[in-house]
Amino acid sequence: AAKRCCRAAAPRAARSSRPKRPRRARLRPPMANPIIQRLTKRAQFLFVRAGLRASRPTVMVEARRREPDGPIGLGLTATKKIGGAVERNRARRRLREAARKLLPEAGVSGVDYVLVARQQTPSAPWTTLLDDLGNALIRLRADLEAPKGPGKRAKAPAKSTESD
Repeated sequence: AAKRCCRAAAPRAARSSRPKRPRRARLRPPMANPIIQRLTKRAQFLFVRAGLRASRPTVMVEARRREPDGPIGLGLTATKKIGGAVERNRARRRLREAARKLLPEAGVSGVDYVLVARQQTPSAPWTTLLDDLGNALIRLRADLEAPKGPGKRAKAPAKSTESD
């Protein structure tokens, strides 16, 4: 029988017991536009949840003013209703890219936005997603810049049931 030698194992053990170099932390690439900050904490998302909302077939956008002027805050949400992890990640990637394109022009500085993916977000045509997000941002801009007060938005006159 062949005799096993433990000499080959010794260098490996010595090699693996050497202290490893610290790995560099894997950082997310920063968003191209520096005026957009990511929302990361649950409290930030809950703060925005209490604000205004605009819903479209491919995306729901929530917005709330954080400060009079400053960077735009962006948070992304995709629930399990959207699908599995692959579908949710695709939805978030598409929303992130759409926000990168549209928020600098259509967003209001000092406002936090949360983009909530809907069932159609991962598979909707790109132009449809951009149109829906753009329309929602325009609507929210109008609501955010409207003067504050009890009559913030004009309502249609109520129909009366009385006949004259």
